Amino acid sequence: MRHGHPVVAFDLDGTLLRSTTASLVLADAMGHRPAVEELERLYGAYEIDNHEFATREAVLFTGATPAQIRGHLRSAPWIGGVRETLTALADSGRTLLLATLAWRFAAEELEYRPFFAEVCGAGMELTEGGVLSGRVAQHIDEEGKLAFVARWCEAHGVGLDEIAVVGDSRSDVPLFRAAGTSIALNATADARAVADHALDTEDLRDILPLLDGAV
Repeated sequence: MRHGHPVVAFDLDGTLLRSTTASLVLADAMGHRPAVEELERLYGAYEIDNHEFATREAVLFTGATPAQIRGHLRSAPWIGGVRETLTALADSGRTLLLATLAWRFAAEELEYRPFFAEVCGAGMELTEGGVLSGRVAQHIDEEGKLAFVARWCEAHGVGLDEIAVVGDSRSDVPLFRAAGTSIALNATADARAVADHALDTEDLRDILPLLDGAV
């Protein structure tokens, strides 16, 4: 049985991953944290765009294997109540999407990946030896996140006005504007300005009452 919005799309960095990003988790493990912190600072200050960010960051992960990425991500700091929230939503019949600008190779290796019907993200080529090439295969920006969710919805007969979106930053703004319900979670001012709800919490379960029928 379904309750409320049949589809809930989540952002990853800063939303499900609390106070960090998948890139920083990987950078910590691989010794590149200062370089990634500087890229994130430049992006946050609107000094570089997603294309430039991904192009410059990609080279830092050259040579890593999917198995190594999976191992590095085991230390990722999730917001509290992630498993309980995703389980409750899935058990109520909702479909979950992961709409992120993070690397798709990272999103596919996440601990909670099985909860999501589909994910998006920036793409990186693998070499014939099965390691990351350091070359971007597919760029994505905030409009790409919206396009990903819109394509999924069109293919499955769901209107964008039927979905709920949970995010925290400027990359979620186009989705917030298109969705039926938007929740700015521990969010920046620009995300809060366009969201239906703004919530500050360390437990993801607190979003459940906002999804048009508690589960």
